[in-house]
Amino acid sequence: MGKKLISVLTAATMAAALLMGCGGNNTAEKNTAKTTKEAKTINMVVPDGLPAVALSKFMTDTKKIDNVTINSSIEKTTEALSTAIMKGEPDVAVVPSNLAAQAYNKKVGYKILGTVGWGSMYLVSTDSAVKQLSDIKGKEVYSLGKGLTPDIAFKSVLKQNNIDADKDVNITYVSAASELPPVVIGGKAKLAVVPEPALTAVKAKKKDLNVICNLNDEWKKILDSDYGFPQSTLIVKESLLKNDKEFVNKLADSAKENVKWVNDNKDKVGAMSEKLGVTVKAVIVAKALEDANLDFVNIKDSEKVYTKYFEELNKYQPKIIGGKVPDAKIFTSQN
Repeated sequence: MGKKLISVLTAATMAAALLMGCGGNNTAEKNTAKTTKEAKTINMVVPDGLPAVALSKFMTDTKKIDNVTINSSIEKTTEALSTAIMKGEPDVAVVPSNLAAQAYNKKVGYKILGTVGWGSMYLVSTDSAVKQLSDIKGKEVYSLGKGLTPDIAFKSVLKQNNIDADKDVNITYVSAASELPPVVIGGKAKLAVVPEPALTAVKAKKKDLNVICNLNDEWKKILDSDYGFPQSTLIVKESLLKNDKEFVNKLADSAKENVKWVNDNKDKVGAMSEKLGVTVKAVIVAKALEDANLDFVNIKDSEKVYTKYFEELNKYQPKIIGGKVPDAKIFTSQN
């Protein structure tokens, strides 16, 4: 009887051990499956020009954060970038700040994570009679983006300085920033609003060029901000933020570190950007970075700046931000 009981207990113990072993294997398999499931790839799109320069090291070196692989690409045209955003294609993107507002108001599913670059537009002149902003009254000024952010940014500065953009100056528009250097260098335009890095290209050829006004400095007064106005905005899909907030936070930290590296290593950025396919010529990148106002600022430190900026844009052209000033939920810090 005793031997039989021992045999039963032994069998029960062995069965339990086997069951525990199977359970352990199932747990391990589940953990492995979970890890595999969490590993993912996201797509990031950055526009050509200064935003691509700002994140050139990020796109070169940061292929992965934790278990998330990042596929980065450069979009050459504003139209293509806008189309991709409104379709909700990229998971992460750098866009003009007004496009971030449009996408949010149209419920595409993006939120603002931070700013990559601030205003980099300058009013310049080869007219010796123009010494300050008030001297442009009655003059012709070449600019770009009629009715869009560059235009509104310039007109807002004029208004703050008691200059009526419709009555006091004659604004002639070009369709792209690349069209400004030829008209200034060739002498056709004596006054123009020129962004970096086009400004550096003009300065190299036009020695009598004078910077009359730094529009970003003027916007610091308008917005009561140390930063100026947000020109290049980093946005992220709401779904990514909801499902992997830790990754999003690390993405912001990495972007900040990389923009800082670019500013601290201007002599190395040109070759890196050129290798990535950025159309800004390597030889002018280092000089252009001096006045490019590249600085990553997390949205938690600049919500008020964005709200005031959107309010200003809304005064001129509500359509440019999607019809209204976005509410606070556009900011990732509101989650």
